[in-house]
Amino acid sequence: MKKINGLSGAPGTALGRCVILKPEEYSIERRSIDNADNEIEKLESAREQYRAELDGLYEKSREEIGEDSAKIFLAYKEMVNDDIFFQKPVRRVREEMINIEYVIEEEKKAAAELFHAMDDPYMKDRGDDIENVCNALVKKMLGSGSGREEAENIREDFIIAAEDLSPADTVRLDKTFLKGIATVKGGQTSHTVILAKTLGIPAVVGAAGLMEAAQPDRPVYIDGTKGEIVIEPDPDIRDLYEKQRESDAEQRRLFAEAAKQTAETPDGHAIKICINAGAVADTETADLEFCDGIGLFRTEFLYMAESDYPTEEKQFEIYRKLAENARGKEVVIRTLDIGGDKKVDYMGLPKEDNPFLGYRAIRICLDRQKVFRTQLRAILRASAYGRLSIMFPMIVNLEELRTARRITYECMKELRDEGIDFDASVRTGIMIETPAAVLLSDKLAAEADFFSIGTNDLIQYITAADRMNEQVQYLYNICSLSVMRAIKIVADNARKAGIPVGICGESASDEKMLPVWLYLGIDKLSMVPAMIGRIKYRIRHITTREAWEIAGQAFEYDTAGQVEDYLRKQC
Repeated sequence: MKKINGLSGAPGTALGRCVILKPEEYSIERRSIDNADNEIEKLESAREQYRAELDGLYEKSREEIGEDSAKIFLAYKEMVNDDIFFQKPVRRVREEMINIEYVIEEEKKAAAELFHAMDDPYMKDRGDDIENVCNALVKKMLGSGSGREEAENIREDFIIAAEDLSPADTVRLDKTFLKGIATVKGGQTSHTVILAKTLGIPAVVGAAGLMEAAQPDRPVYIDGTKGEIVIEPDPDIRDLYEKQRESDAEQRRLFAEAAKQTAETPDGHAIKICINAGAVADTETADLEFCDGIGLFRTEFLYMAESDYPTEEKQFEIYRKLAENARGKEVVIRTLDIGGDKKVDYMGLPKEDNPFLGYRAIRICLDRQKVFRTQLRAILRASAYGRLSIMFPMIVNLEELRTARRITYECMKELRDEGIDFDASVRTGIMIETPAAVLLSDKLAAEADFFSIGTNDLIQYITAADRMNEQVQYLYNICSLSVMRAIKIVADNARKAGIPVGICGESASDEKMLPVWLYLGIDKLSMVPAMIGRIKYRIRHITTREAWEIAGQAFEYDTAGQVEDYLRKQC
């Protein structure tokens, strides 16, 4: 028996024989060509074939899983249809007279590296999506198959062990027999994890050493809740699994029912449950009837997908569609949050030794006000089509907030003078993600319309621990008393000022933290759509009095380990 630790992907436990999907190998060499048009035609043919394949995957998913999850493949199709992304490869083929497969492979690596270097888990996982789309196109141009046909025909309970697994791989597998997913790569917000959660299939991702330890056709046990994989489990673990299996199935049924209901405690305290998104397609994959709006819409994609600053008109069309999709529910749009860790060539950002403490986010916007005003005008114009709010990231002092709001009001005046409609009551708030903002939250609350606590960055800044550095991971913990006390300061100051405060980091969907959020009076939790039912169910089964007793005790402990152990036992 050997245990491997990874990250919790989709909750639940599973036991089955191990099927190993080895990395697909193909060789691409740079070679000179005689006819650029032939290469470009090869690309266009592959794009057309992949569009048709994605249409088929969409239909298959819609029938087997449901409309919401199936729309993941519409998002992939949107990427395939993105002519701007493919402009550069086409230009390189013509200028350098080299083969298209090589160029796409190079552009894929550059784009994926850009996203993987980011600190935001959501944005990191979008790098995997780019890789999946480009890999599919390259294989079509090379004339190779999926290489995974054998796994698609398995007719007994099995658990997939793979270096990585794309949403297409997941959909093609027979869900009657697929009992669990374990991968070396992949993040907790990846589309594959979201699919696994929707399907109720336990998943563990980020499991280093998995491929070396896994044995084909041997039994393997995974616990997606704890992020554990056990190779050839002993009888005790097998017995535990049998007991857990029935309760897991019942839980999934209860969570699905809870998703349709309001997030309200038995004693009548309601909390808003929203989703995070990074593209209009994300809003189309989620059923907004089951949530209270979009708590965080990241706008970085609009800038990273372009070869120059996106125009006001282009941004307006995207934000307008976003507002219309929300059908009257609030959409919080975060203004440009980009820096030296997110390389965008046309911005000419300096290379920094520590980009997370450098020239980024609101600092760039206030320095390059033309860029900022273009985005604000686009958001304001789109506000005439729905309920939009504006959120400024990385605020560390009152001067930044005041300047950002002043520029927003100036943009309003411009639009009014031009006779262009907008919602004059648009709210402007800030992300609380730095210790400076925490310590100034009383003064910031007096001038902001709302707070949204970005726990991902806040934990890292408060504990001085890079969450991507394995050697200091023990410090990066939402249960750190310094982090919990910081959030309490923010929540208390927001309540005194009469403004709402939400959580939009990964901790928003952390079940063990719900008593703490209720205790602190958090008004909104924003998360990935797949966690909505689970979190609503937990809220509907804890009274505010119980939450106060649990959280009050948690604040009395001395260490993060004690707090975490205690809160887990209360779940």
